[in-house]
Amino acid sequence: MQYQHLINPTTTLKGNIAILYANDEKMLSVVTEALTLTDIEVFLYDTHDLTEIIRSFNIDARLLNRIHIYTFEDENELFKQCAQDLSRGKVSILMKGNLTSSSLLSFVLSNKNFLENHGFLSHVACFDIPNYHKTLMMSDVALNISPSVEEKRQIIKNLSLFSKALGYEQFKVGLLSSVEKVTRKISSSTDSEKIKNIFNRDWDDYLIVDGPLALDNAISMESVIKKNIKSTVAGDVDALLVSHIDVGNALYKSFTYFADARVASLVLGAKFPIVLTSRADNKQNKLDSLLLALKVLN
Repeated sequence: MQYQHLINPTTTLKGNIAILYANDEKMLSVVTEALTLTDIEVFLYDTHDLTEIIRSFNIDARLLNRIHIYTFEDENELFKQCAQDLSRGKVSILMKGNLTSSSLLSFVLSNKNFLENHGFLSHVACFDIPNYHKTLMMSDVALNISPSVEEKRQIIKNLSLFSKALGYEQFKVGLLSSVEKVTRKISSSTDSEKIKNIFNRDWDDYLIVDGPLALDNAISMESVIKKNIKSTVAGDVDALLVSHIDVGNALYKSFTYFADARVASLVLGAKFPIVLTSRADNKQNKLDSLLLALKVLN
């Protein structure tokens, strides 16, 4: 699936967005553009009154009517009200503003009714890389540091549900390693063998999981042909599963800084989309992440 299909803005996209601490110009600029491109309502939760800074953007009056500002005396009251609004369905997407990722995730995890039945959260980044022929997803680059085999199974389960919500007809997951053959001294390769066997037992036509695959074998058909690798996933992955957050973090920054990739990022496993972007992400990537959440919701 092409990236533009995932983040295509349209006025038919609807949703009520809760943004925690939107008190910076980059975030409010994202809000302004999203209001223009879609039919969303925005709910801003902060401990400072954002009325004046919102006015400084000279937003059209019709758009201003779709911005709702809530100001609280302390963070506990802020989180309490946001939790109530999420539970009651008043807001349907949660977006990180100017607060730490750990604070946002602690808020979500402290409310067990926010989680899907399996209760496992994972992060997915969806990249538009100029030299790759379709969207490339990667997980997990932000939440799970060194996932076990069972946790990797849960990450793939989240990816499968996520991709189905986006309209994929088939989804290919490559299990990333530094080698393409199982090597006992390389844990990413032995884990890949175990995970592949798990999904082979529960085979279906939709989800295809294979590995271990080195990066070139996962994304380059030329490499696959040269190395004579037999795999329906190699050279054509929809998603890469990384073995450690360090690997995912390095690839994420390599794609965005060296390859000038666009990226949209979400947290999966909750009953509502969670937009979790890096403080270093540019305005476009933050906007893309919000549009992706709306795509999932709609």
